[in-house]
This record gives sequence, structure tokens and C-alpha cells, in this order.
Amino acid sequence: MRVQDIQETIWLEKGIRVSKDKASRARRRGQALIVGEYKEQYALLLRYAAEILRSNPGNTMKLKLDANVFDRLYLCFEALRKGFLAGCRPFISLDGCFLKGPFGGQLLVAVGRDGNNQMFPLAWAVCEVESTDTWSWFLELLATDLGTSEGAGYTFMSDQQKGLLAAVSNVFPQAESRVCARHVYCNFRGVFGGGLEYRKQFWTIAKSNTVNHFNENIEVMRGISHEAAEDLLKRNYKKWCRAFYTPLSCCDSVDNNMSGVFNAYILSARHKPIITMLEDIREGLMERLHKKRDFIGKKEIMLCPRIQIQLEKHKIWARGWNAYWDGGFCYGVREGATQVKYVVDLNQHTCSCNAWQVSGIPCKHAIVAIWNKVDHPEQYVNAYFCKQTYMKAYEFLLEPLNGPQE
Repeated sequence: MRVQDIQETIWLEKGIRVSKDKASRARRRGQALIVGEYKEQYALLLRYAAEILRSNPGNTMKLKLDANVFDRLYLCFEALRKGFLAGCRPFISLDGCFLKGPFGGQLLVAVGRDGNNQMFPLAWAVCEVESTDTWSWFLELLATDLGTSEGAGYTFMSDQQKGLLAAVSNVFPQAESRVCARHVYCNFRGVFGGGLEYRKQFWTIAKSNTVNHFNENIEVMRGISHEAAEDLLKRNYKKWCRAFYTPLSCCDSVDNNMSGVFNAYILSARHKPIITMLEDIREGLMERLHKKRDFIGKKEIMLCPRIQIQLEKHKIWARGWNAYWDGGFCYGVREGATQVKYVVDLNQHTCSCNAWQVSGIPCKHAIVAIWNKVDHPEQYVNAYFCKQTYMKAYEFLLEPLNGPQE
């Protein structure tokens, strides 16, 4: 409760006026009774770490102390690590958020995406500040848990936070690095304003599927403002434009919203003492794992629900296109009587529009070719989005822990 809410509640229920200072002291005392003292819980971290490792020796719990004073903490549960490696794409969102307790600090998080395009938390850490040093420490431990030394085959999305890009390039030199287009747009808007014309054209540029479309859309922006177009070309566009993404991660997202979803998920825990906060996160995820497992497990489906909805949209957009077979695996696809043409290879799962490769879901051109072959588009969706792969991500159990009485 806010201090003002406490004052109003006491006045409405008891008819007593209390000062802001008195209400604040009462709130601190109430918090201490409910969630424990902040200082006391830092002293219990070593015992908490021992309990996490006792419940499952496969868990990773790292504490870094400086002269017996807490410095950093890293946590990755085996159920989440195994689930990510077994059933999630090699795509990881990185982000940090402020802790709201009296000692401050930062919570660093690594979040994946499951087959239903929803968040799959992987690991998190508590540290004093965000910097290249703290991010490097976090990512090195994450690399050990993932079993990779240089990040080959992985894609990392970030918000260009302080020290993060340098840490990713140092720890994962072979990984694909992306930055959130929403963050880029916020910086762009600070220079050129938030007009509707600028905003629409920026997102059209960010979602360009091919280099040719990117160049065309940049020229449209140049027609709006030559300075704005030149500014975007200086903002490392290859990291936030879909046309330059590799198909390794089967993810065409241009924003870092999965990390934002996780930050909102733990919002109510961020003001609590450290062990209470970590337990709220763990217990919430323990409940989430079995709910997600039961949600999909009881459905007689082939694809995850969100992916099926996206595929149905592509089927609607495919109307009006015609496919011409070359006798092998390739098709030429054309829209009506226009000269807009694309080439689809059903054997390689590629389309010259690049959308199928980047997302892993057949685009409208590919669907027309699949229909021409008298086949089902669902058969051509990447295995990451199938029910069987989704269930692999959630088949591992997150064990409960004993409380401080033990």
C-alpha cells in the first residue's frame, strides 16, 4: 500500500488523522512482519543457496561475496535449463530491471521463447549495477549452463543497456546479436519527434523482409525527411531490421517484449527482501510450468495455438496468388496478373521473400505452393512450434524447497 492509501484507510475506517511519517513507519513495520527484514535475509543467502542445491544438485546457484558482504547472485534451475535446451528455440532475450528495496540493485534476466511464442525464463541474477563487468559475469555463467563457449547458433536480443552489447560480443563472439527496434525508435523519436508518419515508416523499415524492401522503405523515409533516413542508417540497422536476420533462431521478432513480460510478471516481488523475492519468482514459475504443461497437453492439436492462428492468417493472405510448378520442389508464385513474383522451394523450406526462413512458419507464397502440391501447410511449420516440442520444454519439474524452519 502507498503511504497515502494507509492515511486514507485509517481516516475512513477509524476516523483518525495520522501524519505521513507515522504512516510510513507503520508500513515499514508491517512489511518487516510480513516479508521479513531486508538485512536478515542477506545473512541467510548461504543457507538458501545450500537448500537450492540440496533440492536438486543440477541447479546452478552462484554467490559472490566481497569481504563477507553480498555482491552478486546467479540462479538457474535445472528444470528450466533442460526445458530450454530440449524444447525452445536458441533465442534469448536479455534485460535488466531495478529492485525497489532499500538497498536497490539490479535484476538481470535471460528469457527464452517456447513453441507458443510465450516467455520461458532461463536464468536471472541480482547485482549492484548494470555494467560490462556484471553482464559479462552473468553471461559467462549462462554460457556454462547452456554448454556453449562462444555462442555459435544462438541469437541474443537486448535493449542496448549499459555494458550489455560489449559483454555479449565478448562472451558470445559467434552468436547473432540483435537490438530491440522499440528502443531504437525511442531514441529516434527523441531526435525527430513522435509524428505518426515517422512512426509508421520506421516500423515498416524494421519489418522489411528483404534487403530490397529495406532500401525501398528507406527511400520512402528519405522522401519524408532526408535527415531522418540518414539517421536510421547510422543506427546499426542490421541489428534491428528483419531483412538482415539469420534463420538460425526461427524468430522474426524485432522487439524485446519477452523480457518486458517477465519484468511485469515479477513486478510485485521486486520490492521484497531478496530471499522472499527469489522465492516468489521460483514458486510462480513452479506453478507456471505445470499450468502450461496441462494447457497444451490436454489439447488434440498439432501446432501450438498462437502459431496456428498466425498460420490461418497467412492462409487468408494467400488468396489471389497463383503457383506454377517446375516439376521438382520449386514453385513460382505470382499475384494475379501483376509482375510481383516469388520463388518457393518446398524441399529447403525457403521463399525469396525471406519470411519463411526467418520465422519458421510458411508465408503466404509458400502456402500457395503447398496447396498446389495438395498438401497441408501445417506439415511445413518448423518443429519448434509443434506440440511434441512444446511438451519437451515443460516436462521437467521444479522442486519445492524447505523453509527457514528447517
